[in-house]
Amino acid sequence: MRPWLLSIHFAAAIAAASPLQAIAYTMTPSQVTLLPSGGGASTFLRLENKEARPAAVEITVQEHRKDLDGKTLQGAPADEDFIVYPAQIVMLPGDEVAVQVRWIGAAPLAAERAYTLVAREVPIPRPAQEPDPAGGVRLDIRVQVNYEARIYVTPAGAKPRVVVESVAERSADSTSPAAGPQLEIILANEGTAHQALTDLTLRVVPLDPAGVPLRQQAVSIPAREVPAMRPHLLAGQRRRLLVPRPAGLPAGPVQVLLSP
Repeated sequence: MRPWLLSIHFAAAIAAASPLQAIAYTMTPSQVTLLPSGGGASTFLRLENKEARPAAVEITVQEHRKDLDGKTLQGAPADEDFIVYPAQIVMLPGDEVAVQVRWIGAAPLAAERAYTLVAREVPIPRPAQEPDPAGGVRLDIRVQVNYEARIYVTPAGAKPRVVVESVAERSADSTSPAAGPQLEIILANEGTAHQALTDLTLRVVPLDPAGVPLRQQAVSIPAREVPAMRPHLLAGQRRRLLVPRPAGLPAGPVQVLLSP
């Protein structure tokens, strides 16, 4: 019979969801930073086949893009900016392979660029399945593993600079009134490198009728506690955060400040 194919993106999900087969291979590290030129423009990724079967892997690189809410968008291929060698690999059980990733794009860069390297396992043809002698149904479940690694090409001296662009209050959603009012906060990274938003704290400060900050009544919210937080804000991009209005905060306008 035709084998069933089960594709799962995250290795952690495979380990929990598929006791029938261990993870075929691993790839490390999951994030690298390169320089636009010199010796720092190249690095190595390590792939290891830990399963008792061969694993075939194809590696591609694409631009890393996000929308205003931080959701990943399909990026354009970046074949002209990188050399990946080898880009196609067949690993026998126990094999370890070092894959070189080299930036060959434009230099110098005015700001950091972000990319996603995708290691995608591809099926290896198998012999035809023998019929089950008991007349039952034979299932051949194959788990194919995909990994992603983030690549930042960062010029010397590049730094993030995240500012609060705007703050607006949104009333409770009629479809989910229990959620209550929210603050819509737009952040902008005006710097030249990405910022890990989970390292920041939002300080919500109420304003009196004259617009004077009431700092004694301010509420601090670690950014990592913001619902649906997606952690990285790329250089030159904006991010929308929807934050439940803190309980006990006086009615009226607020300002939001950022602190490390």
